[in-house]
Amino acid sequence: MLRRVLSLLSLCLGLSLLAVAESASYATPDSALDALVAECLETEGVNQLEGTNTLCYNSAIYPEQFIKLNSLPPADRIIITSPGGNVATARGMSSILDRRAEPVIIAGPCMSACAMVILPSLDSVYIHRTAHIAVHGITFMDYRTWFGWLKDDEQPGSFDLIRAQLGYDFGFVMHYSGQEHIEEHYARQDMDLEFIKSIDAEMTETALAQSCRVPPKDYWGLLTPDHIRTYLGERLVGMEAFAASWDDPLNQYYQDVIEPLGPRTYVFSRDFEDAVC
Repeated sequence: MLRRVLSLLSLCLGLSLLAVAESASYATPDSALDALVAECLETEGVNQLEGTNTLCYNSAIYPEQFIKLNSLPPADRIIITSPGGNVATARGMSSILDRRAEPVIIAGPCMSACAMVILPSLDSVYIHRTAHIAVHGITFMDYRTWFGWLKDDEQPGSFDLIRAQLGYDFGFVMHYSGQEHIEEHYARQDMDLEFIKSIDAEMTETALAQSCRVPPKDYWGLLTPDHIRTYLGERLVGMEAFAASWDDPLNQYYQDVIEPLGPRTYVFSRDFEDAVC
């Protein structure tokens, strides 16, 4: 595993230097930070990296993990790499990060709730070139679209609409709860909802162009550097060139397990197979 991480960092270094030469808007890689990122990507859980004043959060977003983060002493920085977790739970971790107020380095996978809740709420964030930042699910989908998504665009009848309004369509209730959490969270963090809505629109357009659809929750959308610059603004203190499309060699690790549907929209192969696509 360590060999793979170091190999990835080496590949990233070469590609990032090329990107820096083409665009001064990217930060120049730093060998000291690279060493910390490599160690964090190899360290599971939530810990202070030995001999440093750097915290490493390499875990899914669960209460046990972010409560441990809350108990660690103040640090110079926190490196976060996470496959995500429940949106409501991630809001708890976001509150802890607000209280701690250390600068955050996003490295490796920052997916699902990490990209949708943690990243847009950070006050000081640096994006490392190993980052794979992807939101999870088409969150802002109305009931009529959601109902017909896997039913050949069938429209809900009067009884279906009544059930939904009374909260008895439990599938949609679960879907809609994510939207409510995002809206409340972004309002508190003074973040533009277009951070998510614009990605939703792109995933929806890409998905509708496919002959086979999977459930709305199973789509993923990669964030681009321009997207992050636009919506994070001054919160973004630095960013190295990272993978933001499927023709980028930095996404090599994911190619065996996904089905790319567009430049930035994808579905995991297992979900594509479950939908008999």
